[in-house]
Amino acid sequence: MQKRQAYIIKNINDKLVMENAIAVKADKGTTSVIIYSDDYTEKVHTFLTDNNFQSLQKKPTDKFQKLLAKTLQQCDLIINMKQIKHLIQKKPQSLTLRAQIKIHKPGDPIRAVINNMNGASYKISKYFVNQTDT
Repeated sequence: MQKRQAYIIKNINDKLVMENAIAVKADKGTTSVIIYSDDYTEKVHTFLTDNNFQSLQKKPTDKFQKLLAKTLQQCDLIINMKQIKHLIQKKPQSLTLRAQIKIHKPGDPIRAVINNMNGASYKISKYFVNQTDT
């Protein structure tokens, strides 16, 4: 059965590539949406311009990482010094945006989802959330 499933998935992927389309998760439920890549890009671009996002000339990740490390070193009364080295992300990356299509709304707008798991402040945020829960 696995060979058959792999064959079907390969055919679907080939068809998507051939038609310049992508499969995107819908905003509600466990539904997937097939949309042309150009339409998806246009929806994301429209969302960014409508909400006044601006492009940066340089990535601020490294500078932000250094500032976070310096700030944590000064917070030794709040956070144990042994924990500080575990709260600093080793190789932080820029945050990534993924868009989910709102199929339940007219015009199928998008919901922007930001992946922060590799971001500089992820471990610190998670630490403080866990501290407030206990």
